[in-house]
Amino acid sequence: MKQYLLFDLDGTLTDPMVGITSSVQYALEKFGIHVRYLKELIPFIGPPLAESFQKFYGFSKEDAERAIQYYREYYAPKGIFENEVYEGIPEMLAHLTEAGFTLLVATSKPTVFARKVLKHFGMEDYFSFVGGSELDGSRTKKAEVISYILKTCEIRAKEAIMIGDRRHDIEGGKACGLESVGVLYGYGTEQELTEAGADHIIRTVAELEDYLRNQGENPAKLTWYDRLKGRTEEGKETDMIRFGMIGTGKIAEKFWQANRYGKDFELTAVYSRTLERAKQFGFQKGQLQYFDDLEAFANSDCIDAVYVASPNGCHYEQVMTLLKAGKHVLCEKPMASNLKEAQEMFAEAEKQNLILLEGMRSIYAPSFQKMIPYMETLGTIRRATLQYCQYSSRYDNYKRGIVENAFKPELSNGALMDIGVYVVSCMIRLFGAPKAIKASGIKLHNGVDGAGTILMEYPDMIGEAIYSKITDSAMPSQIQGEDASMLVQEIENVKDLRIVRKGVVQSIHFEQSDNILNYETQEFIKMIKTGMGWKKSKEITLETMKVLDEARKQLHIVFPADKKPKEKKK
Repeated sequence: MKQYLLFDLDGTLTDPMVGITSSVQYALEKFGIHVRYLKELIPFIGPPLAESFQKFYGFSKEDAERAIQYYREYYAPKGIFENEVYEGIPEMLAHLTEAGFTLLVATSKPTVFARKVLKHFGMEDYFSFVGGSELDGSRTKKAEVISYILKTCEIRAKEAIMIGDRRHDIEGGKACGLESVGVLYGYGTEQELTEAGADHIIRTVAELEDYLRNQGENPAKLTWYDRLKGRTEEGKETDMIRFGMIGTGKIAEKFWQANRYGKDFELTAVYSRTLERAKQFGFQKGQLQYFDDLEAFANSDCIDAVYVASPNGCHYEQVMTLLKAGKHVLCEKPMASNLKEAQEMFAEAEKQNLILLEGMRSIYAPSFQKMIPYMETLGTIRRATLQYCQYSSRYDNYKRGIVENAFKPELSNGALMDIGVYVVSCMIRLFGAPKAIKASGIKLHNGVDGAGTILMEYPDMIGEAIYSKITDSAMPSQIQGEDASMLVQEIENVKDLRIVRKGVVQSIHFEQSDNILNYETQEFIKMIKTGMGWKKSKEITLETMKVLDEARKQLHIVFPADKKPKEKKK
């Protein structure tokens, strides 16, 4: 079996015609060359740009380099997104990863642009490595790119296949000793690919998947999830993931309502401290099993995965019990009371070869993903002020002397842990981990916080995370760039954006439900079935917990969970 599959990007995974040809048209205009129809520039798709400018327009090496700079003036902010994924590609990539293949990208496009394209289309998690050229013009020939990938990833040529739509892909693969597959749904012709020496020529995405999946050692086409469960083709069960739930409150009900008709989701069991409460929650939700014993629930063979919606202070014990019993876990935010707990939980998940995901619903919503490309148009970002301030009805009871779970420090609660975590996590998802933070807040008489602000320091920008459970805010979140500013009405559930550029306002609206808990579940199920995507989510969770720990340290907020003795290493 050839384990490693190297994919060209332009013309193989995506159709970049509009973006590339528009960028070339823009560059040629700078030289006084007017091209009216973009289709005339299609030959530029695939080969290195410098080579194409010299071949098709007789440019000198120096002029070709200048043309590339002009090309990027258009391509970087706009042309890169004038692109679309070929129909069937995402499904094919998912199926190949499920079947156990290792996918890589080998492109003449600069690596930084290739990564942006993959991220924009939500395909980055399928690829273990992305190899491309450098912005300084080095490593542009396909053979150089492939050789670089083989050396960096320590792959033997006989273990890999190069897949592409142009002769450069085929010739580059053959030069490095790889089997080559040419595809005809891109921009190369059958004659071009044949003359280049393609070992196989494929006409459609469906045919490509069929060819690649029938490589050697996985003839039954079993998925990662099938193999994890020890299933066989003859005894293959439904693709449905059987969920158990811990928690019977409002968030648990919202989770059920969001996912009850979801693909691959089936609720089969409920755990609560009392059977009566579990049965009340499960009433009219199907034929469920009920538990008031955590160990019995965790070891039940009627569930594959568990959604944990209990108070924060209960997460660690419950999640560790579930993982040790072999169950995947989707745990409400924040996943843990502190960083140490989160690290131990992830370590156990990896030890058991299971998926553990923090239910940070905002960052998995489609509208949040769609917002990110618009940020590319703001220029260099200098400030991000993300806020989530929502007056809690439970605060009214608090002022009457009735302290509910949301304001109990013994349950690791408070404004920072309840809703501050959203803005911190969103900041880290958008801009990465900060260099340092400075926290200020309003502490209530029982030791939890009611509101706060975290100043997050980055090398070239300032981040502000503002949160409150004791006030409302009438102001949107704001991301300020050197070229424009973006106003985000609700960062926790993005629906409306306004981009203000030199006094001109652009309004963008995303159609999205108020209940977005289904999106995190879909991502969780995808991780279970493919084994992909969890590393990035883990990184966001851990970096978020680092910020929360430091903020609490500065605010002198201590939870009982912080005082637990460290377990002795065996």
